[in-house]
Amino acid sequence: MKKVFGFIAMALALAACSKNEMNVQKVEETDGITITAQLAPKSAISKAVSEGTNKIVAQWAVNEHIAIFYTKDETEYEADARITAVDGGTGAATIEFTVEAGTPNNTACTLVYPRSAAKSNPGGVKDAATLLAAQDGTLNANLDVRVGAGTIQTTTPGLTVTTQPVPQFAIFKFTVKNSDGSAIIDVKPLTVSIDGQDYVITPSDATSTLYAALPAVSSKTVSFTAHGSDSKIYEYSKANVTFASGKYYQSTIKMPELLCVFTVNGSGKKVTFAPGNLQATYDGTSWNWHFADHQWDYIGNNSGNTSINGNGTISGTGTVDLFGWVGASSSWTGAALYGISNSKTNSDYGTGSGEALKSDWGTTIGSVWRTLTKAEWVHMLNTRSVNGGTGKGHSYTLGQSVNGKLGLVIYPDSYTGSEYAGSDWATFESLGCVFLPVTGYRSGTTVSSPDAYGVYWTGSSSGDNWAEYIYFTNSSVNTGSYTNRYTGCSVRLARVVE
Repeated sequence: MKKVFGFIAMALALAACSKNEMNVQKVEETDGITITAQLAPKSAISKAVSEGTNKIVAQWAVNEHIAIFYTKDETEYEADARITAVDGGTGAATIEFTVEAGTPNNTACTLVYPRSAAKSNPGGVKDAATLLAAQDGTLNANLDVRVGAGTIQTTTPGLTVTTQPVPQFAIFKFTVKNSDGSAIIDVKPLTVSIDGQDYVITPSDATSTLYAALPAVSSKTVSFTAHGSDSKIYEYSKANVTFASGKYYQSTIKMPELLCVFTVNGSGKKVTFAPGNLQATYDGTSWNWHFADHQWDYIGNNSGNTSINGNGTISGTGTVDLFGWVGASSSWTGAALYGISNSKTNSDYGTGSGEALKSDWGTTIGSVWRTLTKAEWVHMLNTRSVNGGTGKGHSYTLGQSVNGKLGLVIYPDSYTGSEYAGSDWATFESLGCVFLPVTGYRSGTTVSSPDAYGVYWTGSSSGDNWAEYIYFTNSSVNTGSYTNRYTGCSVRLARVVE
């Protein structure tokens, strides 16, 4: 299979050879030295498993532009190199550009193709998030970003390319099918998530076959979320994934339907929840943020919640899962920034009417996670219609036991079964149900009412010293409450899927 495409898309964060932190200077062509040089044909992007003819063939094109970064007198300059001709037989390109008068002979330079992929403060390539954030799923001029190196001759004007411009991304051909591979899913869009960064591929027409450029990774978890033309959401993750830039991969993604989807506002925004409450474990030196192993796990009165210090550490080692609500004006740093301290003073956690969370707890895990607002919790529990109704008995059930812990069971949008009644939780969880245990709350280092009250922060403030939370008992849910910011409450994060 052969494909031809032109250029652009992401990059490694290569910087040009500058000591100057100011913006890169543009070359004034009328004052400089004009250079004509040759570039070798573009190297093909070869298939990762089988080389040879099974590759994507790439070609230079007349009037494409390449940024050339170099340094003169400790100032970095960018020259605009235009491709003026391409040899129809060999594929080699002729480029022409101008450098500043007085540029030393044999000056080192960096080549960035296409010029639209270059940044200029300092010179180099734009980051992957910028270049690959939106793609249309086709093999077009969006996928080929290349970086090379050379030396500029000015005594006898010329360019010696010491490293030919090489691709900075892997190219994928994705075919999307359902979980058993029996049916094709037409998607619009497909989102690929790596290290908390989303790369969105949105075709003009829904299709099961999509091309995408992605940054190289080594032993990473890669997650896929597909919105099908059937209005369903599909999701799949694979751990320990490695792929290289300049390689071409073909992959069939088998994606099960995502059942654990919850609408959180009137515009149809949908989220899915983390697999357990947020926790932070202290090893005596630093904190490790993670989710509880199970939806029903919580720390309660165990060491950690009851041994935290004012400086955001704990006495010895242990795990914390009740956090204070820290506002935007807070000067706290480190772990204390997220409410890990024994403070009983609101001002320690920031003041200022109507301010938002200084740093959403989701940033401790990755950029895709966030804390739901009060309005989103209200919509999900009381407004959203599930199984023919709203509220208690439809969107949620109270006072049920999961693995010996009492709490609140929340049903996903698509749920059509019976209410949970304290048995066979594995089946209900497989259908997308969420369980919030009654965790209690903390004041200073004193934990109160575990096993009786579930108290969970929202991302919404309430005046100068207060923040909104939801709480529930075995018989009621309250979504209109606020409390002191220093109160330690549970956090269950969510991420947007639509």
